Amino acid sequence: MKKVFLSFDFYGAGNIGDDLMLEGFLDCFTDSDIVFHCCVPRNYLHQQYRFQKVKFADEKKRFEISKECKIWIGVGDTPVQVKSGDWFINRLESDLEQINRTNPEYYFAGIGAEKEAAVRKDTFVKILFNVNHIWTRDKATADILINDFEISPEKISSSSDMANISLSRIFRDSEDYKSRRYDLGFCYYDEKSEEEDLKNTGSFLKKFRKGKILLFGNEVNKKGNFEYALYEKMFGGINKYLYRNVNIYTPDYFAEVNTEELVRHYSGCKTVMTSRYHALLTAAWAGCRVVSMERSSKVTALSEELGIKEIKKPFTPEKLKQGFEEAKVVDRNILLQMYRNASGSISELKKLIDNKL
Repeated sequence: MKKVFLSFDFYGAGNIGDDLMLEGFLDCFTDSDIVFHCCVPRNYLHQQYRFQKVKFADEKKRFEISKECKIWIGVGDTPVQVKSGDWFINRLESDLEQINRTNPEYYFAGIGAEKEAAVRKDTFVKILFNVNHIWTRDKATADILINDFEISPEKISSSSDMANISLSRIFRDSEDYKSRRYDLGFCYYDEKSEEEDLKNTGSFLKKFRKGKILLFGNEVNKKGNFEYALYEKMFGGINKYLYRNVNIYTPDYFAEVNTEELVRHYSGCKTVMTSRYHALLTAAWAGCRVVSMERSSKVTALSEELGIKEIKKPFTPEKLKQGFEEAKVVDRNILLQMYRNASGSISELKKLIDNKL
């Protein structure tokens, strides 16, 4: 039996984008005899239900399980980042200690990098030096790794986000957006949101006269300073606005449901305005009119790749209104090329694994 260790441990924590990436990756291994192993520091029953090709286990078994795997893969997300805190770089540094002891082949697949992470360049370079090959989720990431972190171009292949693989299947037949229930689907998160930006965004939403609004989060946890906490700040107490023209939706992430169920609400939105990378990508595949809100270099890069407008900070009601008016449906050919890029990169990795095991 071929065993591969998935080294990232954030799966199942409540971020829907993580599930979309992992599912896209695994979709390329349906006919393979590889068994993937992953250790996470949380309940994983909902993940085991969704991803049956992965054997999940408790974090306490991480060393025991991973040392039996000759290949490690870091799948998805943005490991080269600092905006969300030190948790990811700490995980990578901890892994590096074990990698130096057991010497597995080490790969990154469909990952992102942010220019802001250059403040920790020395540490990231030390980590990336030990990665055998990196498939990035966009050209912008490849450029950042080569130019800002001075990683050898021979070690890097530019590709697309693996969520494109799962989303291409989920939204294979997206209906015309004009008949949908909600005029605006809104998903906003920023690690360092400014009070004035939140106030002005709240003013735009409260005065929205174009129809119904659906507020939702790509991160479903209501504890912590994620989407739902920011909505409370925007509205100054959201409950009094519900049932007017504003609804709020939380997918049942921790239940034993498939990934398609977690993103079905996009099919009910005519337009989606978001600062979240995977909310933007999902809305594009769902056939919504889309416009992004500035947050970090990765969202800016995706907006450029999709050919859509990004609303720049500082946010004002006028800017947000204009952004809504200028939102547009993404050219399907752009999305299909991203799908081909992503699936092609995993095919390369799959051949490499087969040759190594």
